[in-house]
Amino acid sequence: MKSTTQQDYDLILIGSGIGALTVASLMAQLRGKRVLILERHFIAGGFTHSFQRKGFHWDPGLHYVGQMRPGSSTRHLFDLVTHQQVQWQKMPNLFEKFVYPGLTFDLYDDPQQYQADLIERFSAEAPAIRQYFKDLKKGSAALFLDAAKQNGSFLSKLVGQVAKLWHGIDLSLTTQEYLDQHFQDPKLKALLASQWLDYGVSPAASPFALHATIATHYLNGGYYPVGGAGTIAQAVQQVVEDHNGNVLVNREVDEILLDEGQAVGVRVRNLKARDQAFEEYYAPVIISNAGAYNTYLKFIPAHYPIPFRNSLKQFVEKQSPATNVALYIGFSEDPRQLGFQGENHWIYTTFDHQAVECEKGKWLQSGQPLQAYLSFPSLKDPKATKHTAEIIALADYDSFASWRDQGWLHRDEQYQALKDRIQSVLLDLVEQHYPGFTDLVDYCEVSTPLTNEHFTDHPKGGMYGLPMLVDRFAPQNRAWTKIQTPIPGLYMTGSDVYMLGIVGSMMGALLTASQLSDGISILQAFMAAAKVKAVESNTDKPTMAKASALS
Repeated sequence: MKSTTQQDYDLILIGSGIGALTVASLMAQLRGKRVLILERHFIAGGFTHSFQRKGFHWDPGLHYVGQMRPGSSTRHLFDLVTHQQVQWQKMPNLFEKFVYPGLTFDLYDDPQQYQADLIERFSAEAPAIRQYFKDLKKGSAALFLDAAKQNGSFLSKLVGQVAKLWHGIDLSLTTQEYLDQHFQDPKLKALLASQWLDYGVSPAASPFALHATIATHYLNGGYYPVGGAGTIAQAVQQVVEDHNGNVLVNREVDEILLDEGQAVGVRVRNLKARDQAFEEYYAPVIISNAGAYNTYLKFIPAHYPIPFRNSLKQFVEKQSPATNVALYIGFSEDPRQLGFQGENHWIYTTFDHQAVECEKGKWLQSGQPLQAYLSFPSLKDPKATKHTAEIIALADYDSFASWRDQGWLHRDEQYQALKDRIQSVLLDLVEQHYPGFTDLVDYCEVSTPLTNEHFTDHPKGGMYGLPMLVDRFAPQNRAWTKIQTPIPGLYMTGSDVYMLGIVGSMMGALLTASQLSDGISILQAFMAAAKVKAVESNTDKPTMAKASALS
């Protein structure tokens, strides 16, 4: 195959998820770097991309984001990363519904009301509920400080050690262990864990600190990007290109190039070239947003000595990632006529979350899933022109593995028949709770773990990268997720260095940027974001020069 070479970038990022986009934008704006982003999909953005069919619009990875209140430090940072080109629509005050057999709980965007509503429903456990809300803050702090301690400076490590005396939460404490220690009512325990699919690990296996981080993230409600998640990558691509960088899609990384043990570039396959020609790109800094598994087990030559390669491989083979099926729905009429206002619905047919995890593959051939997540992109987005919904349910990878070698859009009739059954079962489950729902359906499309695997190359089509199990945080496994790799010049970013999600991956990217030789500290990034916001408020005309001038 032919090979072409280009070697005039300051920084190369593998993957275009929010972790890569954040590093690219900050290094371009605040350090003037010429950045190259490489993406194997034909659309940039990773799980922040959008897609359309017949005028209907969906976001396969982003369903809602917390902590985007105007004036918050997180919003300021996001506005800096996207150069103020992404607007956020707040979801309704009642933004989540937890639906169980005989029990429905409305979650509002006021943590005090959330606490009061829980106490009203479970008055006998009022002291434990109040303590729970205090412990959410401690658990959330514990997870971030742990990541900072693992990847930060000596000062960060010292702060992390001292802070542990305050929060007192070890990452080996599971969510279920915490709930069992503090609560008696099994329905209350289940209710508090309702959002666990946001991080993909059941309460029995997830660190309480992870649960606390997600729960805290949504205490003040949810937000949605106006125009859909695809606006995020579009905004950052403009930032990168304005600084003489580039974003290339249909580029599958084949190998990270090494010179005397140091990362110096990447070899990629151009998936759109007639002969899928190889291209080589060079830079003194390579940052992988493709996850620890792909980076260490696919991109780095097998002969290079990575001391933890076998343990990482064994972990991924043993611990299945969170995988799902999704049903994308287009409506013929406005779903608000059934009472929906844009809130998310977490539908469970059992209070046993461990059963949901254990049974995630059995329903595909018979029966129905024990849970489903129902979301309405069009009711969150004021720019939507047609009404849409998504239904997501856990499903195992093995049920689809036999079709793995059949190409996307070219799988056989049996695969299509299974997808048809998934569609029917998910619609029936929602119809049972909301009669008249199926009458509004005009278009449907099903995605499976194979879809995720094809576009993201995540092992077994996982949604979130390395599963955030307690074992992932064991001392002997820490090297997998360190930002500084054993190879000079090669760094990690994205969900594997801190945690999953839009804001989680963005914060992981801040940790990555702080580790680069001419990088940006977390404090500098937040200060630059606040200053840009102040200048914008005074002039109402933001310019690309502001971020550089204020850094």
